[in-house]
Amino acid sequence: MALETLDLDALRRWVVTARADLATYAERINRLNVFPVPDGDTGTNLLMTVDGAMGSLAFTQPADLVQAARDLAQATLMAARGNSGVIISQVARGVAEVLTESPDQRMTGRQLADALRRAADYAWRSVSIPVEGTILTVASAAADGAAIQASGSLEDVVTGAVRAAEIALVNTTHELPTLKEAGVVDAGGAGFVVLLDSLRRVIEADAGPIKGLGEPPSWLAGEGAIRDSDCESIEGPGYEVMFMLAETDESRVSRLRGVLDRLGDSLVVAGGPDVWSVHVHVDDVAAALNAGADAGRPHRFEVTRFQDEITARHPVPVSTETKTLVVAVADSPGLAELARQDERMVVAGDAGRIARASAVRAVRETGLAEVLLVADGRRSGRTADALEKALRDKDIRVMRPGSTGPTEFLATLTVAHPEQAGAEVIAAVDDALVSLSTGILTIASEEFETPSGTCPKGAVVGRIDGEVIEYGHEALPVAARVVQTLVTEHDCEIVTLVVGEKVPDALADTLRASLRRTHPDIEVTIVQGGGPYVLAVGVE
Repeated sequence: MALETLDLDALRRWVVTARADLATYAERINRLNVFPVPDGDTGTNLLMTVDGAMGSLAFTQPADLVQAARDLAQATLMAARGNSGVIISQVARGVAEVLTESPDQRMTGRQLADALRRAADYAWRSVSIPVEGTILTVASAAADGAAIQASGSLEDVVTGAVRAAEIALVNTTHELPTLKEAGVVDAGGAGFVVLLDSLRRVIEADAGPIKGLGEPPSWLAGEGAIRDSDCESIEGPGYEVMFMLAETDESRVSRLRGVLDRLGDSLVVAGGPDVWSVHVHVDDVAAALNAGADAGRPHRFEVTRFQDEITARHPVPVSTETKTLVVAVADSPGLAELARQDERMVVAGDAGRIARASAVRAVRETGLAEVLLVADGRRSGRTADALEKALRDKDIRVMRPGSTGPTEFLATLTVAHPEQAGAEVIAAVDDALVSLSTGILTIASEEFETPSGTCPKGAVVGRIDGEVIEYGHEALPVAARVVQTLVTEHDCEIVTLVVGEKVPDALADTLRASLRRTHPDIEVTIVQGGGPYVLAVGVE
């Protein structure tokens, strides 16, 4: 007997089942991914989106269905990867809104139909230039199929939605020339159907065991279309940029859409009113990030070079002279981009289990037995810890610098030469870090005590080698104190300023101008890091 209404337990079972189904089919969906860019990551992006949402839901442990739906909508938006992930998040948003407006703690068939209609509408509105024959078409068809059965049972509605979505998915092959040429269905649409079908099986199972997947559907049964040669030269923008945007409003978001539309393509802006998810493909990463800063407070930046996405699916290209693989784990998009040179492999600082497993597999495929693992901050350091354990379990020797931070990250990459053996590499890194003194400016997340008094929440905090030396509401005085202290206490020749995501305009330029007046012999370098800090300072 099928469920008559969707309750809290069923919602949880849906998320878990969807995550399991996407894990099963992610690679097959990846092989369908030829539009808008043949980078083969749609299945992985959808899996990481649902995986992140599932983890958040388990952490918050909401007590009722409405709160669970709200938490799921927020978590899915925050965890969304790729444009398909952002669009999928609108399904959770539709469910949450319909339940919030209902006094009942259960979802009926009619409410599910309403939720799917809202999800489709939000999805279409979120895309700057909607294209037929994509996940948008499949979402609309699912809503239409559900609407036809809206007066029936919950099972009738979800079955109608799945059947209509499957028909629309198969037809995408003929609607989009790129798909027709490749002989595949739309990858995002395929993921949408997998997500919807997992809900159908949860509803059909009532409270009993959920029916297994069985044989893959015809549109997933083949090997897909992507070959290595498809990805050697990708047309269009070279980078995918994603970030969350807070402290904004509808008018500023509208202006942001216009700016990003001119900069690139595949623009998806979803969410609101408090937090928005922004996704765009561009060549000028800095311009996209600056546009976000003009629109509000951007955070949780992710910048991916499509060529690196392709490389991540295949062995890391190493030359015959390479003895040590340098793996850079970076929270800062600017530092990650600097690391993508000289046979270095880059892993996102917030990489989850799936991305870490992919990284370990890529390292093993190089055949190298020694790895230098370098991180640029606390969160990336935790990711590096997990990677280190996984690599050691595979009998790979892992070396780590003695300290972690943006300037330490840069210093390490400067002296770590892959053609050297591991012992030589780590010795060179240790020597470089001994001659480096560091400071960093961050924003206080809560009130805390310092030797000079109470630092309020939201203040700019300046630290040198981990100790607080200054705090205040303005960044420039704090930064000036940190820089001057470092320069005065050390006989330095080089000062490096790594600009974070929360830096006021012209802060680094002002500091450089001041140093040129007071210490004209010192070389000052400014690096756009974009990480979760105001400013990092290194003196050598």
